[in-house]
Amino acid sequence: MIHVRGKDMLFIEAHGHVWQKLHGIRFNYQKLESVGYGMIKIGGEEYLFVPPEMKDNSCPIEVVQAYEKLFGFDKVVLLQTPCYGEQYEYINDILKRYPDQYVSVGIGTPEDEKLYKETAKKCLGEYGYKALKFESPDNPFDMLAPDKQFVFEEIMKYNAYFMIDLGWGDSSLDYPIDQMLEVAKRYPDMKIMLPHMGVSRLWDPKERDNLDSLKKTLSILELNQNVYFDCSGIPMLATRAGEEYPWPLMQDVLKTAKSMGAIDRVMWGSDMPTVLVACTYRQHIDCVVKYSDFLTDQELESLLGRTADKVWFGK
Repeated sequence: MIHVRGKDMLFIEAHGHVWQKLHGIRFNYQKLESVGYGMIKIGGEEYLFVPPEMKDNSCPIEVVQAYEKLFGFDKVVLLQTPCYGEQYEYINDILKRYPDQYVSVGIGTPEDEKLYKETAKKCLGEYGYKALKFESPDNPFDMLAPDKQFVFEEIMKYNAYFMIDLGWGDSSLDYPIDQMLEVAKRYPDMKIMLPHMGVSRLWDPKERDNLDSLKKTLSILELNQNVYFDCSGIPMLATRAGEEYPWPLMQDVLKTAKSMGAIDRVMWGSDMPTVLVACTYRQHIDCVVKYSDFLTDQELESLLGRTADKVWFGK
């Protein structure tokens, strides 16, 4: 529980990551190489990927559990992604040991229909994961192509979520929102999860005044009422746009979601550990709980945990 506004509220980390070792990974369309002490190498250039304290560039479950104790998380959503490489064996051991505390997702493989269906059967059927996750820049596919509709049809068979990161960049592979809106229209009963508020070019200073791309993303609810979002990683996006703590972008994103009737579809999450190169965990929490007077107690409670409990844990 987290104590906010004089009351205890359910607190769920709706977007965290753990892994034993980075492997089989792609990032920004290129292979990522782990250098150590938080550094990675992409295309010959080195970048800070996670805090330098993570000297072997791993993030074991014990790191998450330490933060759970520190900040009072009740439950955590452990997302897998092509960026880190699948961690099925490691994640499944965690879920087995803590069945009521963690959930996870599989990694979609849309490039190969046979492999995809095997992955869906394994992850959604056998492992009981809640979604298959896709990375628009790193494993892109034409979502409208007739020969790719198996991607959505298979997910619906398992009543799982189609989860897609729409991209953080400015390439032709990033932010395929028109395709996403058409998919939502084609499959109005499919459950959809858009992390990072669909990213929605929130890093772009040109968007700052009106957040028009975010509004376009949120309009998906006019086509499909089974869509949810998380506000993870926004400190990283705000920093790229030149902002500092408490990142007014976070508050404006939540205000926009509220004004469009979507605040009950938004979940708090951090995108740890990569977000920790831009802010502390405490700052990511505080930029919401200390600067959200525009939210009612009920809206804040839903944002911090109630919506995630319903969506991810079925409570």
